[in-house]
Amino acid sequence: MEIFASIAVLIVLSGVFADAPKLSPMHFPNELDVGMRASVHCIVIQGDPPFQFSWLKDGQPLMEKPSTTVRKTDDFTSNMVIAKVEAGSNGNYTCAVTNSNGSDLKSAVLSVKGRIS
Repeated sequence: MEIFASIAVLIVLSGVFADAPKLSPMHFPNELDVGMRASVHCIVIQGDPPFQFSWLKDGQPLMEKPSTTVRKTDDFTSNMVIAKVEAGSNGNYTCAVTNSNGSDLKSAVLSVKGRIS
């Protein structure tokens, strides 16, 4: 009976002290010209799965289109790719992650350089 009680306490305590997600910083390359490819990784460096990822652009849900794709590459990583950046690609991109214990978000600014027609 004592062993069962100890196991039950450990199970309950492990649930209480489970970690909320924490993301690593995100960065776009500094020198992106029109027509180049941009990719950014959203990586959970702390926390307990399962995780739910979502992406925003300028505070609004990111609309995927043929040139902009989002993919969950593993349990801890989501990747957003813009196949060809254009003037409309400029903005503040945010990755948000949640699990049963909390949430975190990180943002990166994409600024297209060069001639924008």
